Amino acid sequence: MDQKRTRSKQIILRSTQKEYEIIQKKVEKSKLKQNDYLLNCALQKDIIVIEGLKELLLELVREGKNLNQISRVLNQNENLDLTEITKLKEKLIDLWAAAEEILKEVKK
Repeated sequence: MDQKRTRSKQIILRSTQKEYEIIQKKVEKSKLKQNDYLLNCALQKDIIVIEGLKELLLELVREGKNLNQISRVLNQNENLDLTEITKLKEKLIDLWAAAEEILKEVKK
């Protein structure tokens, strides 16, 4: 083994054939050695974990379905209960506020 070697730890990365080909193209394009390219990718990017994002997205999907149902009723010229629209509007305002809070955390 090379006495000058300073990186003694190994990390094994598994990928699909397609992922491997994409990585290889990016390595080629970078003009770096594969090891240097992968280290740069891993060490120079921050990973941000956003608590509550999954729940917020699920709620947005639910409310989007409600909005579609209301749109369908309106497009069919059927009577629509105004309280349903008001509830949906309030819910969407609350969801937007939650999304803004999450974005403020990410920007810190």
